[in-house]
Amino acid sequence: MARFGITYSRLIAILKIALPMLALGLLSTLFLVSNRITDSTASVPFAKVDLAQRAREQQITAPFFSGRTKAGHLVAFSAQSARPDPDKPSRSSATRMDARIDFVDGSRITVSAQDAMIDNSTHIATLEGGVFIISSTGYDIQTRKIIAHMRDATLLAPETVRGEGPGGKLEAGKLEVTQGDENGETTLFFSDGVKLMYEPLD
Repeated sequence: MARFGITYSRLIAILKIALPMLALGLLSTLFLVSNRITDSTASVPFAKVDLAQRAREQQITAPFFSGRTKAGHLVAFSAQSARPDPDKPSRSSATRMDARIDFVDGSRITVSAQDAMIDNSTHIATLEGGVFIISSTGYDIQTRKIIAHMRDATLLAPETVRGEGPGGKLEAGKLEVTQGDENGETTLFFSDGVKLMYEPLD
């Protein structure tokens, strides 16, 4: 009695023909589906809007600037981000700004603020929004605004300052950080109604 069935060699021969045909069928299906997409730029407007917005904003991430003043003080500014003012190209705004000044007399002052405005034409940075000032001479001060002259490394807090110093807690209407002309010593000058709560050392 004869046996009917597909032998191994015959199965291989059939698959050699069937598999390529199946692959051609899948490829033709892909081409048919792709031909249905008439507008290949349908998703581009979102990218164009994003690029146009970035071009207008010109935001810089983590900018950093450092230099030396004529008197030899080292100045460094860094921020989380910065962008130029579209109306005044010489001005730029920054967020989360930190400043550090290393004076020639060996003292140091660091300043941090939520926001800042930098005027490149005058080399003046105005820091606002919870400004913290820490001096290596022992002062820890908080104020609303401080004006930093980057060329000569002088600081001005025109409004009320509060904090602690070597003598205790203090409050004043204004603070100026300057360097003496003769010896170059850094001075923190408090004025406009200075209040000091003396705390004697134990």
